[in-house]
Amino acid sequence: MDAVVSVSGSPFPLSEAARLSGDPELVRTTGALLLDIPPDGLLTRDTLLNTLVSKGIGGIRLKLVMPPAMRISLDESLVALVKRLSGWRWTVEVEPLGPVPPGRLVSPLSLPPGTGSATLRFADDRGNERAVAVRLSWSQPAVVTTRPLERGAVITTADVTVREVRVMRSQPLASSPDEVLGRRLGKNLQTGEPVLLNSLSLTPIIQRGDSVIITVRKPGFLIEVRGEALDAGAEGESIRVRNLQSRAVIQALVVGSGRVEVR
Repeated sequence: MDAVVSVSGSPFPLSEAARLSGDPELVRTTGALLLDIPPDGLLTRDTLLNTLVSKGIGGIRLKLVMPPAMRISLDESLVALVKRLSGWRWTVEVEPLGPVPPGRLVSPLSLPPGTGSATLRFADDRGNERAVAVRLSWSQPAVVTTRPLERGAVITTADVTVREVRVMRSQPLASSPDEVLGRRLGKNLQTGEPVLLNSLSLTPIIQRGDSVIITVRKPGFLIEVRGEALDAGAEGESIRVRNLQSRAVIQALVVGSGRVEVR
């Protein structure tokens, strides 16, 4: 980490302020950690280390090369402005189609990721406004398939990898294998296609018609009765079950294989 660095916004991903090396998955996880620009603009070693620990980065051998405190400022480049307008934390290329006017940005107030072009309007100290058109190209690390997968397939480690992809419109792409492993595909995918988060569903661990144990927890006591699942459900999902003793149909949360809980 250098003594002075500019970042695109606050909070900012650690990867914007540091050069990271080591285990690829750990580098990805650590680089994605978000930090706020300190009020005085100075990030100290202790603050950084405490943040890493609080975010769950622990139990590793870490070599940290940085000054006792580094100064962090807000980047005012076009790329940084576009990132702040869009909330985009990955790569965006900005090509101005003319000279960039001086002054502060006054419009637009927001920008959807994936937009191909935009007009940025600036106002100078006298209130005069000028505009510049820009071409935009967006990309991000995304989970893509390593082979054709059919709808209904449960994704395994061998099915996917991570690579940089071009983003043409705002869409919920998975950026880490952890987001897709064990999930069921809702559509066919060809080799190299990105995996959309909204095309995935959890894998049911209880099927309709399965026998289940229904647990009811109350302060001071616990009741367990046998039941029948009337819906399929994954862990954490709510399904209908029938109490085989009272025949009542109730909603219960899937908590494990063959087990549901009323809350």
